Amino acid sequence: MTPEVVLLRAVHREACEFLLAHIRRGERQEDLCFALWRPSTGAKRTTALVFRLILPREGERDLHGNASFDGSYLSRAIRLAAGNRAGIAFLHSHLTPGWQDLSDEDVIAERDRIAPPARAVGYPTVGMTLGTDSAWSARIWTKERRRFRRTWCRQVRVVGRGGFRATRHPRFGGRRGVIAEQQRTVSTWGAQSQADLANLTVGIVGVGSVGCQVAEALARLGVRHLLLVDADRVERHNLDRLLYAGQGDLGRRKVLLAAKHLKRHATATGFRVEPLAGRIEERECFSRALDCDLLFAAVDRPLPKDVVNHLAFVHCIPVIFGGIYAANKAGGELGQASWSVVTVDPERRCLRCDGQYTTSEVSMERDGSLDRPEYLRNLQGSGAAPRDRNVFPFSANLASFMVLEMIRLVIGEEWWPDAGNRMQFSFIPRRLSADAEPCGENCAVRPRRASGDQTEYPFLVERGVVARWPGGRWWKRLRDRLGPILPRSSGS
Repeated sequence: MTPEVVLLRAVHREACEFLLAHIRRGERQEDLCFALWRPSTGAKRTTALVFRLILPREGERDLHGNASFDGSYLSRAIRLAAGNRAGIAFLHSHLTPGWQDLSDEDVIAERDRIAPPARAVGYPTVGMTLGTDSAWSARIWTKERRRFRRTWCRQVRVVGRGGFRATRHPRFGGRRGVIAEQQRTVSTWGAQSQADLANLTVGIVGVGSVGCQVAEALARLGVRHLLLVDADRVERHNLDRLLYAGQGDLGRRKVLLAAKHLKRHATATGFRVEPLAGRIEERECFSRALDCDLLFAAVDRPLPKDVVNHLAFVHCIPVIFGGIYAANKAGGELGQASWSVVTVDPERRCLRCDGQYTTSEVSMERDGSLDRPEYLRNLQGSGAAPRDRNVFPFSANLASFMVLEMIRLVIGEEWWPDAGNRMQFSFIPRRLSADAEPCGENCAVRPRRASGDQTEYPFLVERGVVARWPGGRWWKRLRDRLGPILPRSSGS
């Protein structure tokens, strides 16, 4: 398992303000503090979610160019960690920028003074160093036989309102030479921003009309690693909106077609795309999503919306969600169309509070009501039926907005104004609006933020057992079961 660390942006800012205070005043003085973290475990990556600082009290540390801590400070941190079911992180500053190595004194402090007693809380010790440019480095200390062994983290991510930042170990995050296919892209925002984008691991939940265009843009931008999650197969009514499918592809898995298509168009050297033919609420897909730095969600059903909402708040993986609303007038003409991009992370409004779905809708999907013909007819009679009208230009515009939001998150500078939580474009009045409202007072999602593995998502299922109302879609279920053995058309 590859270790990484995530800090909430509010925690990052508080840590920078405290640990770099002397350096910013022109003094050559390091500083230190402790923090609490909880684990988030994916399929290939385990992440320490740092959610709270423990600042020293009077007499608990000594500043002498370097910095040292008193035993009472460590004891207090261990007690707080035990009370919060959390691990201990040790944070200190250095006098140089970028990813930091450790001095002999640092090793002795982390390996010999902190790690042994901190084992009492049941988690490894996380050591973190802050450079003068606010860049973090991190390592994990684990007990092996009679000694503690250090494992360097692949990267440290800062997530929350104000953007996304990642400092990577030099072995994983170095710049690469500009290749001809990316010259125009790199010249737009520079080599460092391009490296920040290229090194992301990005998941796309839903590769239909919107998701496939998001994936296409990322592959051409130079993102090196994409994860695609979608359980559906190509149907005839999809063909007016899918970049990668034609008449000969009916019945084939969307993710497999999309992955093949992206490999032809990707500009990054060493490009990798992983297709998962499943639903995000399935345990395997959920675990793989936990390995991503950022997620795009282009789904229209309430249960996957609830899952990605959980991933954003509980596991601190930013989600860029996109949705399209279109309705017809009585005569069949277009009456209204709008599409919105919602950015979700632990410091913004959640999808549920944004009105993208309700708890009752999640329950109805789980018991199969959303697929029950009688229920849908009642909704249509009441005028509240879900609208799924969509055309390629609507999808293209939404996908573009979503990718631009990711670029803004990753390469945006501190002086850039906050873009808020949601951006919405109304087609007929041709109006673009944005808002930055917080979650409601009674939000049940916000209190779980950064709790990681301690808050298990309650509706995870094993592959293929999502509840469906009997009847109505029996032929689709049969086709999914027989898909691997059904003959393909000559065009596939």
